[in-house]
Amino acid sequence: MGLIRAVMDTAFWKGRQKRKPLGPRWPLLLFHVDTGGCGGCGMELQAMTCLPYDMQGAGFGFVTSPRSADVLLVTGPLTRTMAPVLQAAWEAMPDPKGLISVGACALDGGLFGENYAVMGGLERRVSVDLAIAGCPPSPQEILNGLCALLGSAAQGKEKETPSRG
Repeated sequence: MGLIRAVMDTAFWKGRQKRKPLGPRWPLLLFHVDTGGCGGCGMELQAMTCLPYDMQGAGFGFVTSPRSADVLLVTGPLTRTMAPVLQAAWEAMPDPKGLISVGACALDGGLFGENYAVMGGLERRVSVDLAIAGCPPSPQEILNGLCALLGSAAQGKEKETPSRG
């Protein structure tokens, strides 16, 4: 078992530094809702949980209930069927909460135009805290976006806190 771990570490972690959690609360808990589409973004999110992307080490984790989530992560275009589900998930989340759209479909509808079944993307309907573009975005792009969001939140908090001296 030790030999397999050494080979995997050498193959995937060579030259990589482990990321340090950036935010005040670690890990930042994400609840994923796929509102429709091809499923490509969902597969990239699943890939983020495996090597070589250290999602847990970077300070993020997925939860199965919106009641324990900090951020709602949405993939796919907003369909009329999933709109009430998305609304219920948002309302079940405790405050403070955030909204992240992953992929072109979640942001502006992507390939799926507005019609009788699809309402389009989230950008014209609600305020999105972070939009990660791409069709689909790579796991590294998603992780970089999440880290940038956490980093900007941590920097903003440092600026707001008066210094003692």
